[in-house]
Amino acid sequence: MDSFRINFELKSIEKIIPWGENPDLSMHWFGLTDGLLWIRAGIETIYEYSDAARKYFGDNIIYNDYQLARFLEDFSGILPYVREPVPKLLYDKTGEIEKQTDAWKELHYEDEDAVFDKFYDDEFEPLTRWYYNRMLDSGHLVGGPWIGCFRHGDRIKLYWKSDYRLENGSSIWTAPNGIFEMPYAGFVSAVNEFYSAFSEKMDRQVELALHKDWGSIRLDKERLVKENGERKEEFRQKLRLLSEPCQTTDWDKILKIYDKCISSQTGGKNNV
Repeated sequence: MDSFRINFELKSIEKIIPWGENPDLSMHWFGLTDGLLWIRAGIETIYEYSDAARKYFGDNIIYNDYQLARFLEDFSGILPYVREPVPKLLYDKTGEIEKQTDAWKELHYEDEDAVFDKFYDDEFEPLTRWYYNRMLDSGHLVGGPWIGCFRHGDRIKLYWKSDYRLENGSSIWTAPNGIFEMPYAGFVSAVNEFYSAFSEKMDRQVELALHKDWGSIRLDKERLVKENGERKEEFRQKLRLLSEPCQTTDWDKILKIYDKCISSQTGGKNNV
């Protein structure tokens, strides 16, 4: 199934809990983005809690329940990197890179500090930087998955993983790990669709907040309107980058280091 969709649902402003403690309560743009988020990747759903997790936490929430602003900030942060294609060798190894580089790093743990520092600065960090630049951290969630977006030519891979387990060994997600590949154009279209839908819903959310009597709850309505416009423009600019060419990484250097990384573990040349 060649489908990718970022789904969300904003909470009613009547159900959003104000920030702070009585009597010092406040509301703002970030708070008004409180809602649910789930991502459809083929037949899998990222950010969907398992039955075991809902039972363990005693909560009926099915999806990622958090301020959507956090997702927009983190997701838009990786988009400038996602647009740059990676070499096919690295693209094909997407699901193995982290284990391979961690094993390589282990070989140098007992080096003298100066030797290890030079190895880290000259080899390990440059090799892993391109990878983590394209990885979305869900660290604000308990056991939140890492989600990576890796492009090669006109294709893109979504790779996600969460190793977190409950005491009984169960994952808290219905799809803790996975890889999904699709056309890059389809990815761009889906991201733009999400942005348009979110902007429309937030415009409505802000309008409702402006007409609501918040009583003793502090809300700077003038600032709310201004920030809503600023946030939309900021994300819109990041979206534009997805359709613009980019080639800034020294892939020859990265591939040479990667070859050394594999050789050090296998004792032979990487011929993949």
